[in-house]
Amino acid sequence: MIGILVVTHGGLGKEILESAKLVLGEFTYTQSIGLYHGNGIEEFKSKIQESIKELDTGEGVLVLVDLFGGSPSNVVALNMFEFTEKHEIACITGVNFPIVLEAISARDSYCLNELSEHCFTVGKESIIDLYKKLREVKDSL
Repeated sequence: MIGILVVTHGGLGKEILESAKLVLGEFTYTQSIGLYHGNGIEEFKSKIQESIKELDTGEGVLVLVDLFGGSPSNVVALNMFEFTEKHEIACITGVNFPIVLEAISARDSYCLNELSEHCFTVGKESIIDLYKKLREVKDSL
């Protein structure tokens, strides 16, 4: 099973996973790590490394990060270069709820790289201007 690690500023990742339980029920091999004010980068990096070790069952870990270029994504990038000899890791930045739901529910259907690509597509397609969409539907009636 592909592990899922959500790495964010603060408690965003934890709350996204809690919300996912409302939709999907309980799931395993999924964790979140938040970077809080005052946390040291080395400690944060160590937590990410430990989580990757715990989550990797041999099929890799998909890491979902909140913001490209922020400290969480930068620390994950460092771990990717250090860990790729022992662990297969893929990472998507810009995590959102649809990506998390899809990653958890579809991880048994894909290899890591395919899951990453699939979730990337789902993430892009899940961003919709609701007003514009409703206008299109109304105009088509």
